Amino acid sequence: MSSGKQTLIVYLVIGLMIGFGLGFITPGLIPETQVDQVAVIQARGTLIVGTEAGFPPYEMYNTTSGEYYGFDIDIAQLIADDLGVDLVIEDMAFDTLVAACKAGTVDMIAAAMFLTADRAKELAFSVPYFISNEVMVVNGSNALEIDNLADLVGQDVGVQTGTVEHDEIQAEIDDGTAIILHTYASVAQMFIDLNSGILDAVYIDEPVYDVYAELYILRTIYKVAAPATVLYCRWNNPGLLTVIDDVITTAFADGTMTTLVETWFG
Repeated sequence: MSSGKQTLIVYLVIGLMIGFGLGFITPGLIPETQVDQVAVIQARGTLIVGTEAGFPPYEMYNTTSGEYYGFDIDIAQLIADDLGVDLVIEDMAFDTLVAACKAGTVDMIAAAMFLTADRAKELAFSVPYFISNEVMVVNGSNALEIDNLADLVGQDVGVQTGTVEHDEIQAEIDDGTAIILHTYASVAQMFIDLNSGILDAVYIDEPVYDVYAELYILRTIYKVAAPATVLYCRWNNPGLLTVIDDVITTAFADGTMTTLVETWFG
């Protein structure tokens, strides 16, 4: 997908969110006691962002330089710059991020995290800043073909723990489909196991597949539109959410987001 089309589609998603996406919000989710987290962050001098830095091209860690980098890291840096503070990245397992943010361990989550109703019950979400696809991936030599997830009967399928893909495969299993589910904290290990034949298939975000397709001979056998990708913070931090939304919408308006999409997704 071209960056121009990507940008247009995300604008449309933002419009839909404004129009009816706030249906995720119910009055009971917004605490009566609110915190001026912007003031807290600026007094501290750092914006603490939770991520899982093994998810290219969104978030990665350079072991030589000791620096985090990627699409989400660049967006988080824009927000830190707007606040006038340093960016601090806290790397943790993906399935612990929501709890860490709720507990106040991090101010915000930037982890290629999709918008879901369950997550919106726990945390406040930004306007969408990216959309992609979920894809089922197999080795290039694997002849498997499917029309839907129910066709994965008897297949060993890998997912990252806590993702929407995990939820979807688990739902199929709960409905009686005999899929052999393998959960991974590390996407890198998941693709190693796919390449070695331990797994028959991997269910993952398409941009991540694109990265690993440069390392292994892979192909996709199923594709579905993913939910919008958003940032999360706590419900009682409306000031911080306003800053996050303003930074994202400004990045679309001034072309910064288009540049970032071209940089990280081609």
